[in-house]
Amino acid sequence: MCSTRSDSSWIYQQYKDWNYNVVSQSVRHNITGDTLTISRAAESDQGWYWCEGNRVSRPTSSQPSNAVSLKVKALPKTTLTVKPNPAYTGEKVTLTCSTRSGSNWNYQWYKDWNYKVVTQSVRHTIRGETLTISRAAESDQGRYWCEGNRVSRPTSSQPSDPVTLTVKALPKTTLTVKPNPAYTGEKVTLTCSTRSGSNWNYQWYKDWNYKVVTQSVRHTIRGETLTISRAAESDQGRYWCEGNRVSRPTSSQPSDPVTLTVIALPETTVTVNPNPVYPGETVTLTCSAGSYSDWSYKWYKDNSEISLSQYKYLNTRSTISRVTESDQGLYWCQGERRSRPTSSSISDAVTVTVNNYQPKTTLTSDKENIFTGDSVTLSCTVESSGWKFYWYRHRPDSTPVATTSEYSCTLSWVNVSDGGQYWCRAGRGDPVYYTLYSDPVQINITAGDVILESPVHPVAEGRLCDSDLLSFLLE
Repeated sequence: MCSTRSDSSWIYQQYKDWNYNVVSQSVRHNITGDTLTISRAAESDQGWYWCEGNRVSRPTSSQPSNAVSLKVKALPKTTLTVKPNPAYTGEKVTLTCSTRSGSNWNYQWYKDWNYKVVTQSVRHTIRGETLTISRAAESDQGRYWCEGNRVSRPTSSQPSDPVTLTVKALPKTTLTVKPNPAYTGEKVTLTCSTRSGSNWNYQWYKDWNYKVVTQSVRHTIRGETLTISRAAESDQGRYWCEGNRVSRPTSSQPSDPVTLTVIALPETTVTVNPNPVYPGETVTLTCSAGSYSDWSYKWYKDNSEISLSQYKYLNTRSTISRVTESDQGLYWCQGERRSRPTSSSISDAVTVTVNNYQPKTTLTSDKENIFTGDSVTLSCTVESSGWKFYWYRHRPDSTPVATTSEYSCTLSWVNVSDGGQYWCRAGRGDPVYYTLYSDPVQINITAGDVILESPVHPVAEGRLCDSDLLSFLLE
């Protein structure tokens, strides 16, 4: 402000420095009456200022004023530090704004060139001179700067130089599962791989409840692999993994989940025919896997694999000829093949029972008193099943006069000449295994008046029981 005490109507000229540099109106310099206002002082405004009055009436000018030195100091410098930088997604990042001149500073935070103010949020905390990003995301990446403000002069600091925060995505983890699908009992290897850096340890998870997979009898974790030694249906599910280490980045992104499918082995069944069996008889054990093809089979008896020299080994069948009591026991089987699945399930065990005697048949007649023209039914019984029956007359060691698949034989319209002794025995298998002969049954026929109402059909000699007519055939 320039002031002349004598009279009024003075107009003032402002000067800067000794070269009579006239100060004129500008964007930052405003001259109004006796006042020169510098709106935003800059270091270039520093210097010596004086003024001089002028008017129309005498005296037309005043003496120049004493020179006044204007000093303009730079605002305190603000420094911004960002740690860590670059950061990885999920890490905590601390931005620190520091003004060395004075105290009681508060700080304003800006991001990018549009003067976007950074404010408090769930992940962003401002306390004192620090802005903390609790879990960095890629959206936090950008140019940051800060500025100090306070009540006392200077009321603001210079803005800090901008610092670019780089936020990198965590290394991607890849999970591979082989084989998949797997069959029960197979070895399964899960491999977790992080391509960025080394010294990774891995955490394994199964299903969506973040169930941690740990070491067990069947599960082994070594380095980047989880090995399931003998897969079970309980191992089926969604697996994923995550890397961890001491150096940055301290963790990786979780891998995409992979669903492990565990398929039950094809079911195997074993059948035995006949059973029970008798010494000297032939028994056939049949093993069958219900799906796939190209199976060969292993046989086991009483916890030991059956050797080929001991038994006739016919792919799906194991035939034991001339059974003895030592062949009695528990038998089971399992299928094998070259392509996956390489084995079937183990069949349930079947007990082969060897009775230590040769069975005997029993022959009975349904009538004691028989007259000519009657029908007589002979019944041949044996304690087990699967037999054919052989019928004999007069001599048990003769050629059988008939063979039936049923245990009974009916003699129709008998004559006195049909009387005599009858035997039976049973046989089964190939070659045929026979029971002992039955005790003989004596049939005595008493003559009586017989009236034939229809002609007698001719019958073939040597047949005892006709399968259609069930009639007794004469020799």
